[in-house]
Amino acid sequence: MDSEIIIEFQMGTLRIRGGPAPREIPERTIEVNGYPVSLINVPEVERPGLNAIEYCPYYDNLSEIMLLEETQYHVLFEGSGECDVLPSLKRDAVFQELRFQLEEKSAGFLNFRSYAGKSFLDVSSGDLHETIPVEVRSKKINYHEQYPAMLSDLSDEITSLILNSDSPIFQRFTVDEHSARTLYEDFLILEHIFRPENLHADAEHINQMYSSGLRREVELVPAGLAATVDPEEIISVISTPGSIDGGIPRVLPEVRLRETPDIPENRFYRYFLESVEDLILRLLETAPEGYIRDSLEGFLDDVRGFLSARWLMDVGELSVLPLNSQVLQKREGYRDILRYFFMLDLSLRFTWDELEDAIRGFERKLSELYEYWCYFRLIGILENITGDSVNPCDIFDLNDWGVRLRRGMSVLRFSMGDLEIALSYNGRFTRNTRCSSYSLPFRPDYSLLVDVGECTYFIHLDAKYRSTVNPEDFYDIDLRDAEEELESRYRDGDVYKMHTYKDAILHSMGAYILYPGSRRVIFNEETGEVPSVGAFPMRPGDSAADEKRLRDFIERAIRRIAEEK
Repeated sequence: MDSEIIIEFQMGTLRIRGGPAPREIPERTIEVNGYPVSLINVPEVERPGLNAIEYCPYYDNLSEIMLLEETQYHVLFEGSGECDVLPSLKRDAVFQELRFQLEEKSAGFLNFRSYAGKSFLDVSSGDLHETIPVEVRSKKINYHEQYPAMLSDLSDEITSLILNSDSPIFQRFTVDEHSARTLYEDFLILEHIFRPENLHADAEHINQMYSSGLRREVELVPAGLAATVDPEEIISVISTPGSIDGGIPRVLPEVRLRETPDIPENRFYRYFLESVEDLILRLLETAPEGYIRDSLEGFLDDVRGFLSARWLMDVGELSVLPLNSQVLQKREGYRDILRYFFMLDLSLRFTWDELEDAIRGFERKLSELYEYWCYFRLIGILENITGDSVNPCDIFDLNDWGVRLRRGMSVLRFSMGDLEIALSYNGRFTRNTRCSSYSLPFRPDYSLLVDVGECTYFIHLDAKYRSTVNPEDFYDIDLRDAEEELESRYRDGDVYKMHTYKDAILHSMGAYILYPGSRRVIFNEETGEVPSVGAFPMRPGDSAADEKRLRDFIERAIRRIAEEK
């Protein structure tokens, strides 16, 4: 009993089978993009789940036919002539067609790997092209909470580079339309911003402790009451006919300094709230009834409530973005508003080449985004352990108008007392490099280098959003993989790879998986935490506790290496 969809194109019938269905469901037919689509054992769901094929008609900005990443689908097309089946997916090697000659039929396998987002099922013949959209969901990253949180954290790193005034690319970004984002992605980011601990808390803090400045005002007052006279205005006052009585001025121009909220930082705050209001109104124009519309209307009420604060009535229009402001960059509440601004308005249009490659049109290569995200979490952990701060310019290579992450053995350096520690991203270990492997070349995602005396010891970490193993390599691997997906466990095959790192790369004291699951495990070689291999959960949007556990482990491991070597 498999789940299956059957699409009746004009050029023929496309069948996609997605493996065993959770239960038997009566067949029904819907219309997608003008084409009839039969659903066989396909459940209808209110929110995207983890079935191989799902029908979810409740989100206007998501396709109602939903497939799943890292899942193999069987594809069969029966047409009346020669047609190219799934040509757009062939270009990305997502669809692999069988090489058998089948008369007026085409068959193959479809696997989106770690790409998630909107994709298309299409057939073409000559100038005729027919297509329907589908949504590819993630198995391991929650698209409602963890995905926008991961984008938020990456936006923080982009923001730090933009706001670093010593950087050659200070304020270097491209201002254009949100061409790379869908309406639903805008909604996801708004959901993240409007959490109680985010914009609500920041607006409340700003309302209670908003920054203010002094405005210089000149007012004519009786001469006997003037405390501070404006020397620039006094000549024009006393030269006015009738202003002097018996040689004494009747009035004098008094200078008064009044406290005012009308400063550039508050103008920016008001501008941000008004921009969010405009975005919500734009999304509401096409938002479907139900969860999305209800949420947007709630967001609209909230932002209008923020804008109704009495003190904001005295704040004028923004004319220049005050990005150099220390208040915006450092003061509580304001710095978060600046971060939200970059999230919504600039971050995904900043020319970080690799991030743009990973967010390709509608699709997101979540494995790469997760790898970048884990790298910055590791940098933060080492900064916390050592007290050192990394200059964003040491993380990125600058190239014309774009930036890329520094890779290889170009390392970030930290000091922990007398110990020198470094972090490399994609460092290469071969038989011919100074940091060497005694067998084949290896390139862990991240390596910690701990210098003790004249020797360097290593702790390796790999971000494992996904995992690929060969079933013939491991006994009963299919059963384990199914269990791993259902329970958000690490994969055994990944632990085997950590053994390979630890054993093959000389002076390696440990190798560990970082994955968006829930179970921490360490396999110790001896007593103590190193040497060992294992797995650590790292979940976007819920990483504080995960980071603390990993931070404590790394610090203990470094200290043990220093004591014993």
